[in-house]
Amino acid sequence: MMDMAKSRFRFTISALLIFVACIALNIWLFRLGALWGILGLNVTKHVVIALLCQNLGVDRADAPKSPLPRRLSPPSPSQPLPLA
Repeated sequence: MMDMAKSRFRFTISALLIFVACIALNIWLFRLGALWGILGLNVTKHVVIALLCQNLGVDRADAPKSPLPRRLSPPSPSQPLPLA
């Protein structure tokens, strides 16, 4: 069963501030004109998707798991050892 505390969706304070700043910038850009507002929405969309991917850990590398050392069994005496 999945641990609920581990799967929670959390934003950092800096990510929330960036998100609020993008919304404020879009409101200001729409006051300048529709074209500027649409361009601002396009940039904001990419910023928000980057924040979401960072928060979800899309490209996060997992810690390498060290494999357990394998013990090789010695060859049985009934089989001859290869010479070459």
